[in-house]
Amino acid sequence: MSQIEIAQIIEQIKQEITVDVNGQGKASIRATARLADINDAGLLRSLKTAADISHSKLVEKLIRKGFEGADILRWSQSGIPDVAVAAILHYYGYEAGKRCSQQARLACEAFESIGVRAWMQDIMGWTKPAPQPQQPPAPALPQWNSDCKLLSWQ
Repeated sequence: MSQIEIAQIIEQIKQEITVDVNGQGKASIRATARLADINDAGLLRSLKTAADISHSKLVEKLIRKGFEGADILRWSQSGIPDVAVAAILHYYGYEAGKRCSQQARLACEAFESIGVRAWMQDIMGWTKPAPQPQQPPAPALPQWNSDCKLLSWQ
């Protein structure tokens, strides 16, 4: 597996990635599994253990990273957050024992330099919204009396 092949996979899964207005990316379970070179049904089964008393090692890792079990269970409908995609790639690249894949390692290494969120933003053409210009305060106007004498500034 080479970086060129990873680039081809990225092109194939591009439509399964979204970036919201805040720049936070999400990928489908299928897209994440393709990046890690694992079976998407197996990834889904592993993530569903978030509802069990005995979690998969992957779910334990995600919980240690700060994800809630209920959130993990919703990822099949809502997509996997970019930070979790990075954790999943790392898991299947280095920690999954016999299920480790060279492709997950290569993808992990490729994204470490720019970050998964930045990569998702880039492939989706997302740009940070320009800050809205603030209206300058209205200038203070002098008040004059009928004799043309200055009364005050407002």
